Amino acid sequence: MMPLCSFFAAFLILSNLSLTSNSVGFYQLAKIMTTPCVVLFNFLLFRKTITLEAGLSLVSLCFGVGLTNHNAAGSNPTGAMFAVAAFTTTAMYQIWISKKIKDFAVTSPQLLMNQAPISVFLLALFVPAFDTIVDLRTIPPHRLIALFSSGLVASLLNLSQFLIIGRTSPLTFNVTSHIKTIIILTLGWIADGRILSVQDLTGIVFAMGGAVAYSMLS
Repeated sequence: MMPLCSFFAAFLILSNLSLTSNSVGFYQLAKIMTTPCVVLFNFLLFRKTITLEAGLSLVSLCFGVGLTNHNAAGSNPTGAMFAVAAFTTTAMYQIWISKKIKDFAVTSPQLLMNQAPISVFLLALFVPAFDTIVDLRTIPPHRLIALFSSGLVASLLNLSQFLIIGRTSPLTFNVTSHIKTIIILTLGWIADGRILSVQDLTGIVFAMGGAVAYSMLS
């Protein structure tokens, strides 16, 4: 259980450091690399392979998501280092979720319930190094509500990650995550009244086409 909890703590800390050190666009671009890392680590650790057709559909998906995030600003050496470490540990965390569900013969919620307390303890050890403890009385009520709401949403997202990986695979979870990104971007463009460029439309077509192809091949 400790490796799984360690990967979770590392993925969470490094992802936040990557987001802090890079632009949101570069952060999103770097997250795309989680998918090929999952494929690579599955092969190196467990000799699991995917078909050529599935690989091509993932290439199409990642390429499309990359096109829709083409406005990413340049990074810096520190930010790039955090980004690489973040998507590497994220891939390992997702693989370990799938592995431990099978090893322990448990359901996704059962594994999460056993992992969460240890993970919280590990994260608490790093709080003094990466953050400051503030007096909650000095924070405006509306910000406290936003903080607790974001924590609740994050918990639900973590549960959904376990459920999807437990019922399918880490790769399928990545495909779902990329499609979520495309949908959020598209809804944002529509809300802003933005006219989509040829590059945006091309990215959406490649991403959705890759996702549909992967779902048919899985």
